[in-house]
Amino acid sequence: MPKTTEITKDTLNNPKLDMKANGSAKKVAVPKIEHVRSDEVQEIISAVPNWMIRWGITLIFGLIVMLIALSWFVKYPDIIFGNATLTTLEPPVKLVVRSSGKLTNILVKDGSVVEKNQIIAEMENPVTQEGVQFLKNYVITTKNYLQDKNASLPITTENFVFGTMQTNFNDLQKNLKNYDEHIKNLYNTFKISNLKKKKQQYQTSIAISTKQLELIKQELINGEDKYQASKILYKKGVISKMDFYNEETTFRQKQMDVENAKRTITDQQITLLNLVQELSDLEFQYHEKERTLVNNIYANLLELENGIENWQQNFSFVAPVAGKLVWLEKIHQNQFIEAGKSLFAIRQLSDEKFIALATIPTTGFGKIKTGQQARIKLNNYPSYEFGHLEGVVSKLTEIPNENSYQVEITLVKGMTSSYNKLLTFTPEMNGTAEIVTDDLRVMQRIFNQFNKLFDRRAIANN
Repeated sequence: MPKTTEITKDTLNNPKLDMKANGSAKKVAVPKIEHVRSDEVQEIISAVPNWMIRWGITLIFGLIVMLIALSWFVKYPDIIFGNATLTTLEPPVKLVVRSSGKLTNILVKDGSVVEKNQIIAEMENPVTQEGVQFLKNYVITTKNYLQDKNASLPITTENFVFGTMQTNFNDLQKNLKNYDEHIKNLYNTFKISNLKKKKQQYQTSIAISTKQLELIKQELINGEDKYQASKILYKKGVISKMDFYNEETTFRQKQMDVENAKRTITDQQITLLNLVQELSDLEFQYHEKERTLVNNIYANLLELENGIENWQQNFSFVAPVAGKLVWLEKIHQNQFIEAGKSLFAIRQLSDEKFIALATIPTTGFGKIKTGQQARIKLNNYPSYEFGHLEGVVSKLTEIPNENSYQVEITLVKGMTSSYNKLLTFTPEMNGTAEIVTDDLRVMQRIFNQFNKLFDRRAIANN
């Protein structure tokens, strides 16, 4: 193998030395290190680094610190979405068709203001409105008659047809006649009056007999004293035996008078008791019959009132409260209406306060608290044109209904939108509710994501 020539440092530094193949040195020309590098390399090596390279690490560290600080100070809330229905604090009252039939009479127009108990419309039925009104007035008249017995009997000859209420009305007429005859029957009242007078007379007679008995008892005491004195005198021989017997006979007679007076009082008391019993029985029968007739009359009145109420529910639409009438459907006279359909709604006008009932899913419901801000965007009014309604969460339900909770939102500015436009309210307007929850820091949200990731890994490992 050929020998390897080793170039030492001295050889590189001394260009005149070179090694022969036999190990002897010879002089050769070797270029300097500076001459080996190109101009581009020399330029790169000799150039001073710019500030980006000199301060890069410091800048990156500063940016990281700044991001961490911003993640701590910057915070923003979550928004919980749900479906909302706009209503009032006192919700509108809907009037529902109870029985299928034709709409025979429409009395109030859409948007009109109605009073309480005002009739709005009528369905086809066998009883006329005039007949029902007559029954209402007749019920009031009958109640006044029962409270004032001097009032005239409310018997009528009107030829109205009352349908299913006809039997109750006929029974009421019959019971009223019997009641009027009963309270105006003078025989029973006269008999009761005579018994009361007899009762008073017997009580007076007993009082007189009682006084007489006291007098007779006093005479008996005096007679006994005379009898005892005569007895002593007879024993001493002052008076004769005949005189003594006369005094004894007189004393015994006084005793008999006392017993007779007691017996008379007892007989009078027994007669008085029998008289009181007879009077009590007669009064009881009289008042019991009166009470029975009155109860029957009130029962007939109650049945008539129930019949009128059923008629109003089944065949007429009556305003339960005062307010503004809203037609829920386009209707016309003689239109056939199916049972169960809502035709009208009444919105109360006094002190009207608007609220929104939002249906929120269970996910994220725990973040919602009372007092939080909310935005209501109505389907009827696009938010980009009319804005949204501003509200505050005022009430939360505690129990979910079909995996959702209901949240009550009070509209702080009523129907005035964020664009200062007054929106027209119609019952049960639908829209979207956006509830702004409490602020949460960006750093907390990042850590929440890490916690979520760790929970997934822990579940996977288990």
